[in-house]
Amino acid sequence: MTIGTTSTVRVNDATSKPFLITLSDKEKQHVSQVSNKNVFSKGRKRFQFLVTLCAALGGMQAGITLGWTSPILPFLTSAESFLPELCEDQISWITSLLAVGAIVGAVPAGKIADRIGRKLAIVLTAVPFATCWLTLLTTRSITSIYAARFVGGIGAGAVCVLVPVYAGEIAQASIRGALGAFFPLLFSSGIMFSYVAGAYCSYVVFNIACCAILVPFVLSVFFMPESPMWLVQKDRKDQAAKVLVTLRGARYDIAGEIAVFQDDIDRMANASGGFKDLIGTRAGRRAAVTCVGLMFFQQLCGVDAVLFYTVNIFQAANSTIDPFLATIVIGLTEVVMTIFVASVIDRFGRKPLLIISGTLMTVCLSVLGYYFKLKDGGSDVSTFGWLPLTSLALFNIVFSIGYGSVPFTVISEIFPPETKGVASSMSIVVHWSLVFAVTKLFPTMEDRMGQAATFWTFSCFTAASAIFAYFIVPETKGKTLQEIQNKLKRRQRSKMDYQVEPV
Repeated sequence: MTIGTTSTVRVNDATSKPFLITLSDKEKQHVSQVSNKNVFSKGRKRFQFLVTLCAALGGMQAGITLGWTSPILPFLTSAESFLPELCEDQISWITSLLAVGAIVGAVPAGKIADRIGRKLAIVLTAVPFATCWLTLLTTRSITSIYAARFVGGIGAGAVCVLVPVYAGEIAQASIRGALGAFFPLLFSSGIMFSYVAGAYCSYVVFNIACCAILVPFVLSVFFMPESPMWLVQKDRKDQAAKVLVTLRGARYDIAGEIAVFQDDIDRMANASGGFKDLIGTRAGRRAAVTCVGLMFFQQLCGVDAVLFYTVNIFQAANSTIDPFLATIVIGLTEVVMTIFVASVIDRFGRKPLLIISGTLMTVCLSVLGYYFKLKDGGSDVSTFGWLPLTSLALFNIVFSIGYGSVPFTVISEIFPPETKGVASSMSIVVHWSLVFAVTKLFPTMEDRMGQAATFWTFSCFTAASAIFAYFIVPETKGKTLQEIQNKLKRRQRSKMDYQVEPV
């Protein structure tokens, strides 16, 4: 790309045909004032972080919706509730209908974003979220709560598809992992918000606060640029180049990146983008196995059972710590550790974090299961009243280190554009289907198997997750899409080599 004294920039695409874009006076002045390339790059990277943060506010809404049941279920089952006495089946439907709605929202989200653009699709997710909160505020029946949870789930499922795709398409390879961690970070912050507001606010005030969080999300989306990948796909390369100038800086190789986009789009044109293209190659099959496996183990570690029923778990454990306070501690540890993961994921890589996470979750859940075994066996556990909080807090920490954040990052990296849509929808459907299964069956498992056996069952899955990460998951740290695809095509090397980037 060459910049002259005029406001016109000439960019060559993959077919070597030049096209013109026009820089505003502000953009020209900004470029002329910058003489240090590294300083310019840092400024543009900060802008990419800001844009991703705006989009990830939708993830915060999804987290609020997910964490809503933990402080609210004790109220709905108490004497002060506006509902008649709830049975176990009704309670499980209140928690699990969110996941059913998420599946409905996730399936068409990718296609809708391809048609109307990533930016508009993201802002439209505010509609089901607003409908959810307004329904909860204006109605007082079990049926309306079911409906609100289902509709809120539609927004959560769509956001889980759209925001990671958008973040992956605007990010530079060197910070792609950190940007990808913004979604789980805001998701965790939403859960934390639910825990705090739900513990200290009334039912009505809590739902008003949840609805109010939508305002900054809707307003901030309008400041986000459209995905340059989508603009090139729609043959709007002049707009794509302007967006890349905004995201990368005028000194960045914008022509080269647009050429990569065009090459990806050309391949998309020659493929249907369906499930056959996904599993039609060795790389596609390995990516699909990785995708499904990460979603499988992320949920079967029992994390959403913990998040949905945190207060109930602490009440059942007879912990010496206030259940609502303990729940807030759990939420806080998840937020802090997600921030930590965002800062180290592009340095230490994805694979080691997953292995560490799976191994340590196994220890935490095994200890918690042993505590419940002693309690249910009639032993005096008052001396160890701190153990449930410690075990679950550590579980949340090590979950956030690996399986909380990394799967979404890996999934956004390992699929080529022609299959990313179907792969993202597939991963989210698997994710929310397992959320539904775990949250619906968790009360039954506790009742029939006992809490000790329930948590030991989850610990078996976490042990398997560490093995899966070691042998199956490819390392994607700092690699381009082409390098990742070439690695997936090759047979897995028997010896793993983890490199740590210098600080």
